[in-house]
Amino acid sequence: MSWAQKDTVYVVGGIQHDALVPVPTIEEGYYLSNSYLDLGVRWDHAKVNKSGFQGLELITRAELTEWPMLGYDADFGGYGLSHLHVGANFGWGKVTVGDVYGQFGSGMVLRLYEDRALGVDNALRGGKVEATPYKGVYVTLLGGKQRRYWNCYDDKAWGWNYGQDAVMGANLELGLQEWIPQLQEAGANLTIGGSYVSKYQKEDTIIFNTVIQPEGKYDYYYNLPEWVGSGSVRAQLQMKGWNAMVEYAYKANDPSALNGYSYEHGEALLMSLSYSKKGLAVLAQAKRSENMAFRSDRQAQLMAGTINHMPPFATQHTYMLASLYPYGTEKTANEWAFQGEIRYTWKRKTPMGGKYGTTLKLNASHIRGTADSWFGMSKQPYYTDVNLELNKKLTKEWYIGAMLMYQTYNKQVVEGHGDLVRAGIGVVEAKYALNKNVQMRGEVQYMFTKQDEGQWVAALYELSLWRQLVLSGQWMYNIGHAHEATNEHYYTVAATYTHGAHRVMAGYTKTREGFNCSGGVCRYVPKQEGVSLTYNFTW
Repeated sequence: MSWAQKDTVYVVGGIQHDALVPVPTIEEGYYLSNSYLDLGVRWDHAKVNKSGFQGLELITRAELTEWPMLGYDADFGGYGLSHLHVGANFGWGKVTVGDVYGQFGSGMVLRLYEDRALGVDNALRGGKVEATPYKGVYVTLLGGKQRRYWNCYDDKAWGWNYGQDAVMGANLELGLQEWIPQLQEAGANLTIGGSYVSKYQKEDTIIFNTVIQPEGKYDYYYNLPEWVGSGSVRAQLQMKGWNAMVEYAYKANDPSALNGYSYEHGEALLMSLSYSKKGLAVLAQAKRSENMAFRSDRQAQLMAGTINHMPPFATQHTYMLASLYPYGTEKTANEWAFQGEIRYTWKRKTPMGGKYGTTLKLNASHIRGTADSWFGMSKQPYYTDVNLELNKKLTKEWYIGAMLMYQTYNKQVVEGHGDLVRAGIGVVEAKYALNKNVQMRGEVQYMFTKQDEGQWVAALYELSLWRQLVLSGQWMYNIGHAHEATNEHYYTVAATYTHGAHRVMAGYTKTREGFNCSGGVCRYVPKQEGVSLTYNFTW
């Protein structure tokens, strides 16, 4: 709707409901579900001038997770208004009061975000200012009390309460191409930036040693810092297909449960270089990180209270067996990580490209622990992934894809138990379009390994009808031939129906225990079986 001719108000929102009826019934409940209702109202005001008031937004979210899906943190269960913020837009920037998200640089000192699949919501309840006071100058200021599911919403949660778990940050970025004509003439963008984040937590009384002497008992306590700061500097250059980026981050001593209450500082260096043109893309990355875990609560575990995020330098696979042993950066405190990738597409109507073109991608990742010296590395690898992918459209109806992968996974380091797993994985994928209304897709996968649970086979089939109904089934089977083999079948059958903004999926699933990962962040999911239901609606 609109008034004053140019002012406009519109409403946005969505509903998400994920549910599982476990079989057999478990203690957590007969019906497990995560439900979300998002609602937003935005008012776009007529722009009187470039620096004046431009509009308001009110965004809120209600959650019902009283009986959450399996694998979420113990404090995840609850219900209520989980998110609320009011934002005012101006020509020079934006002011937000309430629950805020944000990221500085690559996220190594600050990443506040929501990921429902992982159970991550580390928003700050406070405020944020984003401003562009001058051309090429971008400033962000934020602060507040961090959400830890439902435990932090006390009577003081709306205030600027520095008595516990306060987080504040500032970020500055300069777009030098706005000031240097030579960069503009060369078609280059050069950005430099810096960030600072500080957290406050009242000192806890934590005993690290108790000595009993003839004259009595003596307790020795940690002297814990209440303020802990972290900062980063970075630069990025983009020019003629090239993209080079470097970022260095430093964190002051931050004794916590995650690092065994170590008083060592933390630091990280990230470097990335890429080049792309039509048909060709090349990437090379390196990262060293040590003791960079940063939580608003020094005793937080799992995903609670995360302030920052370490980017993973490993492919995030979607194939079932390729993602059986995923690597998560939050599982390892110190690491050297390397990743390289080359992707090439042969043009259409060439010997290798054929009628529709052919794409080949080679990706390699290698991750080790750090050693005593800055450039030193541990002898035993944490993770290795070398994969080769081929994608080709054969005809108007047929498409094929294939992947070969070699993987090493240090289960002892990443999960805290087990041995080094060496696996070879093969995947073949095919798509067939009978007509515009009927399409089919299938996968066949095989994993060979002598460690852990041994060999696996997997298959998937999808039938799409009229672009609205999808019938699918997937199956995994542990062939075994290892001392921990289960020789067990895991499967999912489902039907998904989409109509406009509505999407509903229902099925029956039996899944193994493992890790659900996204962007290097992993959530442990226990073995489960039952009827699953998902509903999504957006407007």
